[in-house]
Amino acid sequence: MILLFVPSSQISNPSRNLRITKRKVEVPNGFPFDIQDNPGQETISLAREYQGELIEAELYLSRVPGEGHDDLEAKNIPLDISVSKKNGTSLWFVCTAVPNEIIIDFLYLYLEDGEIAPFIPEIEENIREAFQKYLEIRGIKPSIYNFLSECMSKKKSKEHALWLKNINKFVEA
Repeated sequence: MILLFVPSSQISNPSRNLRITKRKVEVPNGFPFDIQDNPGQETISLAREYQGELIEAELYLSRVPGEGHDDLEAKNIPLDISVSKKNGTSLWFVCTAVPNEIIIDFLYLYLEDGEIAPFIPEIEENIREAFQKYLEIRGIKPSIYNFLSECMSKKKSKEHALWLKNINKFVEA
């Protein structure tokens, strides 16, 4: 049975071995987003309004610093960002947050009717830089990386504890 390889102390008391603390992650001064943890999912959502636009970001738990990946990959935080206008159009950025930079990997434009404008796989550097400034003005700044990294590390611990708790319920049933 696979469970023979999981120490019983982790199954019966998952919080103890994961060093989950009750302390909250300190939100930086001036951080403009509402934060929503999505329990049971591998995401944290950020949302705010800015000058009639809705800015939403979804951070993914797929790679969290210090989790056994190579040094460069371990520092990556994948995130999707959408900036929506009231008329139904929106820009969707597929990004990677790394220390001191938000890298725009892909950019999509959704039109009013829900259609996606033609995709251009290579974004020229000057356009990429202009969109990085565009995102910074809306609150997606490289300076939030450490905060996001801390949120995602805590999220990983919480999700692991929840997973172990669910395993425990299954084994005891």
